[in-house]
Amino acid sequence: MLVISEKFKEHNIKCRIIKMGNDLNITIEGGDIPHIGAVALGIPVDMPHDISKKTTSVSLLTVPGHKEDDVVLKCAKRLVKELGVTVVVTCGIHIKDITFNEINDLLTLINQMMTQIIGQLK
Repeated sequence: MLVISEKFKEHNIKCRIIKMGNDLNITIEGGDIPHIGAVALGIPVDMPHDISKKTTSVSLLTVPGHKEDDVVLKCAKRLVKELGVTVVVTCGIHIKDITFNEINDLLTLINQMMTQIIGQLK
């Protein structure tokens, strides 16, 4: 298991990566109340007209009232595209009174964490 932890304001944001054969199970959590807010399953798919080319298919589950769906969707698509493996990405981050600008900063941090993961797994 690989763990990446970054500070966001006074909160720890953790990303746990578990290799399951060639596949990856990734959990992103932190803030005031870590939880499961959304889950994405991403798979590489052969293009029907040219099987030498791949595309990505992502299925999404979101707990009603949670907003992590965009995070897991983007992470799953990027990881499948760059690593060519099946991934499950789960995310639950709750930070009380977070502002719109802080949400954008948090999304940037998570994207940087994905860059670290890709770099370590390639």
